Amino acid sequence: MKKLTKSLLPVSLLSAALAIGTLGAAAPAFAQSADVSPTLLIETGPSDNPQYRRMIFVKYLSGNYVSVNYRAYNRAEFTQVPNTTPSNVIQACANGQASSLREIRSFERAEAKRARRGEAPEVVRFCIKNVTGWEGGQRATYLDPIFNGMPHAATLNN
Repeated sequence: MKKLTKSLLPVSLLSAALAIGTLGAAAPAFAQSADVSPTLLIETGPSDNPQYRRMIFVKYLSGNYVSVNYRAYNRAEFTQVPNTTPSNVIQACANGQASSLREIRSFERAEAKRARRGEAPEVVRFCIKNVTGWEGGQRATYLDPIFNGMPHAATLNN
């Protein structure tokens, strides 16, 4: 497993690096000539590390399979990990509807409430695909609400 670290980058810069495949040799190359998002399956839920409240998996899909999978406990450190998502979940994202921005923002509000109440995070999945204007600002619009509430780096734990 290859650990990928970018210290104290805002999620918009980090997600830009992920979106264009600059976080390591294993990242897939995506044609962005039309400024359209790659197909991403994003899963968030309780952390398997007691130092963090929740974690996020960012999966790049290529058709009906995961071409690369990253785990993040904070906004700055992404580690490439093997994919363990069931194939039916991957296929549902690849072949189904994308998550709406309304769903993502609703998650952001619900997650903030759960954190304030001291409740554990719930497992939630988002499918992001065919978002136009991805490099033109939509990347931050879609990803920031998912990453909100997470520390910026390991030294800034929540």
